[in-house]
Formats: sequence, C-alpha cells, structure tokens
Amino acid sequence: MNIDLTKDRSAQERPSDTLDGHIPVKLTTEELRDLSALSPLRSTFHILAEWTLVFTAICLCQRHFSLVAYLVTVAFIGARQHALLILMHDGVHYRLFRGRRLNDWTAEVILAWPNLISARAYRKNHFAHHRYLNTAQDPDWARRQGDATWVFPKHWIKLALLMLRDLSGLGAIYYLKLALMLLSRDTGVSRGFLVARHGFYAAVLAMLAWFGAIHLLLMYWFVPLFTWMTVIFRVRSIAEHSAIEGRANAYAQTRSTGASILEHIFVAPKNVNYHIEHHFYPSVPFYRLPELHRVLMSRSDFKDCVHVTRSYLGVLRECLGDSHSILRMRPTRAEA
Repeated sequence: MNIDLTKDRSAQERPSDTLDGHIPVKLTTEELRDLSALSPLRSTFHILAEWTLVFTAICLCQRHFSLVAYLVTVAFIGARQHALLILMHDGVHYRLFRGRRLNDWTAEVILAWPNLISARAYRKNHFAHHRYLNTAQDPDWARRQGDATWVFPKHWIKLALLMLRDLSGLGAIYYLKLALMLLSRDTGVSRGFLVARHGFYAAVLAMLAWFGAIHLLLMYWFVPLFTWMTVIFRVRSIAEHSAIEGRANAYAQTRSTGASILEHIFVAPKNVNYHIEHHFYPSVPFYRLPELHRVLMSRSDFKDCVHVTRSYLGVLRECLGDSHSILRMRPTRAEA
C-alpha cells in the first residue's frame, strides 16, 4: 500500500512557515544552521523514553495501587501524552527525522493517533497559525473569537472554575471538538491513509480485548487524556498567546515562560515553554530551544523586548482581573 503523507508540495519547500521579514532579532546563517541541525538519535531516544515512562507508570501503579498513587499516575501519564503531542509538533515541522516518510509516519502512528489527532490535519492548521499569527486568518485565533473562556483578564474564581471543569473531564468536549475540527479541514486524504488510521484503532482495541485489558486503556489512557492532559493543554495554550500586553509588534504575539523541574515534568515537557523562540525560528528542534533562548537573550534587542514569565503559575496570575497582577516580568540574571 503506497500512502503519501507529504502530498502538499508547498509545505515541503521549507521546514515550516515563519514570520519571514517580521523577526526583529536576526541570527547569522551559521547560527541558524547549527541550531537547526537534526539529531535522529535524540528524537528516537525521546520517543522511546516517553512510551517507556508511560508503561512503567502503569505497571508501578497496578502493583502498588492506591488512590493517591493512581491520581499521581494520571497526572504523570497526562503529561507524557502532552510530551508525545509536542514531539508530534516537531514532526509536523519536519524536525524529527531527515526522511519525510519516516518523519511523517512516526508523527502519525506513534505520536498523533494514540492521542486521537491526525498529524497531517494538524500540519495544515498549524502552518496557517504560524503564517498568520493572531490575525483573522490564524485558525487558532479565529476559533477562540466569541469564546468567553479565552477572554482575559478574568476573575480568579472564573479561572479556577475553568480549570476545575477541565480537570473533571468536561474539558474533553473541547479536546474532541478540536480533533474533529482538524479532521474536517483535512482534504485530499487517500483511502489508504484512512484504512491505516482506522486499522490502527481496530488493532489496538482487538489486542487489548484479547488480553482483557480494555479497563487499563480507560484507566490509564483516556482518564489522563481527558483530565490532566486537557488542563495542561489549556494552560500551555494560555501561556503561548493569551494575556500579553498589546499587539503592536512581533514581541507582543507570544511569550517565553520559565519552568521549574516539577513544571517540566507535569506541565511543560520537551522545552515547550520556549514558545516565542519557536515562532521566530521554527526550524530549530525542541532539544535545541534552550540554546536558541540563550543566544537570543544575549542580544539586547531581544532581551529588552521579550515578554518572559517566570513560571506557569505566573502566567495564570497574569490572566487575573487585578491589573496589578498583569506584569511584564523580566528574567533574572540566571534565566538570562
């Protein structure tokens, strides 16, 4: 079966869409080439590591089961699901492997499909997001217009209720609507692609049913996906493009966020907190984003203008209705 996952020739011309001509801080050709260099071994390691952590967490929880252990496991696996989606995002930008076929099949089968997402559909949406950031042509921005949950600043009670709604599982509606929206906009899908995707789900369900493990799928995959993963997906989305002062220039379109060790484990894995860096230079793979951050912070034109929030808790504080809590936070000397 010959299934072409890279049909869009325009999308193959470069690794991703950028803010060409609108990036206020420039890297040299040599710097960008070095930072954009791919390491297939690192990509492979991170993919295998995340799936190993998922299965290890399930085994440990089953062996030492308690309510506390289960809740921690749900949060941990939800964060690993988020990590898999971030790795899929790198695949969408052709940053996992040099070969397009290997890159795209890995992004689909191993990273996207388990999370009920199509990487191929997400690519079209995401490239438009990069090209038309925070404008009417940006599908992410347009989708949130008229939705009160994405209006900031917000009273702390309303923000807390929104997080509790997502944590309760009701936020699954938002996640499923997003997945269905992406699929509805995915045109030109071959019959072979659809057969492969539906066959993937059928094979997984049949295998789990054979071993009597459907309950494990519900406990350790769908519960984390529709609770903790949904919460941190929203927090990450807020951090990327909400509660930022003004829209006057490229620096006002998104922020960079600091993250503690616990936040890296349970909220923002795979350097996803370096979001403005990614928007300026999306050809840089996730494992080189901290280096890109250091290079850019060494330039005064970036350091003096970029919106840096010290933590994800700080991002939520910036979303509150108290005007004194909406601050343009600067990095400490250590962060710079």
